[in-house]
Amino acid sequence: MKLMSGNGRKAGGALLAALALVAGCSGDIASELGRNVQVRDRVMGAIVADTSLTREMTTRMLGSDRQRLQVVETMLGDDRSAQYVLARIGRSPTAVDYVLQVAASDSVGREHLMTLLKGMQIALKSGKK
Repeated sequence: MKLMSGNGRKAGGALLAALALVAGCSGDIASELGRNVQVRDRVMGAIVADTSLTREMTTRMLGSDRQRLQVVETMLGDDRSAQYVLARIGRSPTAVDYVLQVAASDSVGREHLMTLLKGMQIALKSGKK
């Protein structure tokens, strides 16, 4: 069993209170969260405040192709998030391999990749002189 910090207990308590309120008000929690902005904000705030809840929610959001697409599109639509993801990919040889495989999977991507590689070769040769 993992003990939570004071903030984690407060967040977990707020989440449970909000969910109890929602459950008492309506049989359909999703509908209540969609209608009640205050409850939705409290529930989402509690999830964000607790790293274990955040991790679990993220795992659930990546659980299906449709949800995964929404998460990735949202992240790439935010400049800071997109820069972070791309920097992480750039530091991971395995991730760079995935990107290159996808880029080389069609003729347009292969052509662009070859142009970039040729440019790098020219730059390396001119730097040695």
